[in-house]
Amino acid sequence: MFIRIFLSLSAAATLLLTGCAAGPGGWIDKKQVTAAARAKGLVDVRAAIPGIRVDLRYATRHNVTGRPLYPRNMPCLLRAATLERLKVAQAALKAQGYGVKIWDAWRPPEVQRLLVSKDGESGMFMDPETSGWSRHCGGVSLDATLVDASGHEMRMPTAFDENFAQAGSDQIPADPVVRQNLQILHSAMRAAGLKPLPAEWWHFDDIDHISHPVLVVKGEDIGILVR
Repeated sequence: MFIRIFLSLSAAATLLLTGCAAGPGGWIDKKQVTAAARAKGLVDVRAAIPGIRVDLRYATRHNVTGRPLYPRNMPCLLRAATLERLKVAQAALKAQGYGVKIWDAWRPPEVQRLLVSKDGESGMFMDPETSGWSRHCGGVSLDATLVDASGHEMRMPTAFDENFAQAGSDQIPADPVVRQNLQILHSAMRAAGLKPLPAEWWHFDDIDHISHPVLVVKGEDIGILVR
């Protein structure tokens, strides 16, 4: 009887552990992962801002690597203070009939290394060895675009992580519709304390963390494996 009970408990523990941690394209126990993330200071954006649109591109093949780098049900995570800024921006946009769609938020540093190795020569991804960690890895940056009230993406200067030469937030689009859409998004984000990155119109940094070292949260510490 004791042996049977011991084996049953061991099997349950194994299932619990394997269910919590998952690699790219797999499934995680989201409740456990978000609880572990919360202990590290990261908050689930979807839970905090009901109805916000989220399309984490690194959980899909629609990114520069052509394969998923996150689990399929990866939570969208930010630091609590950064999340409060996003709430302000989302409310301002909603009042105008628009909203934010998030393409990336907290990014495991393990994924950052993969992105650098894949596309490092473009200069799009910060190499931690030479430039320090991306603010994404601390949950104080996000990549986002503008959507209408139905969640349809508005026309913007470029697609996500594409056409880097034309992706600068300080460039003035020739198309007046694109120019207006960009202005609407950037005005709301700036007013909330989320500063556009000059090289990428879709990237926004919490102004309180631009001059400070990033407190990195590893994926493995909250049950997310990268390989």
